Amino acid sequence: MIKHKKMPIVGAVMTSFPYFVEVDDTAAKMERMMDEHSIRHLPVQEKGEVIGIVSERDLHHHVKREAPESEKDTIQARHIMIPHPYIVPFRAPLNEVVSEMAKRRIGSVIVQRQGKLAGILSAIDVCRILGEYLESMFPSGRRGGNTAA
Repeated sequence: MIKHKKMPIVGAVMTSFPYFVEVDDTAAKMERMMDEHSIRHLPVQEKGEVIGIVSERDLHHHVKREAPESEKDTIQARHIMIPHPYIVPFRAPLNEVVSEMAKRRIGSVIVQRQGKLAGILSAIDVCRILGEYLESMFPSGRRGGNTAA
């Protein structure tokens, strides 16, 4: 349940210690990671610095799920990633980051702490925190009717 008296920071609601790939990793590896860990976004790093992000949609736009493994082994993250992802500091106010996500029409944000990858905030994380907020404001026993119908 949410018990914030002031605006939460991104670091409080992000997914910590996200999986990531290196710029030379293959589409096959990215697909395996996404499937094994039920994730849809992978930050791409080069020499410890985040330089891009690959979404499940980006991956399957470049290489079809049914493509042979040999084809998936020839395509690297550098050829699929969206460069210069939206990166925010750990202490960024959640409302500003969520508004910017909507404005940019993106499904995830890279979160850094002291210049290093600390987490990822996805649309799923935002939905989870919104659900918690709504539950705290309108507990299960206080549901209203559908006034839109």
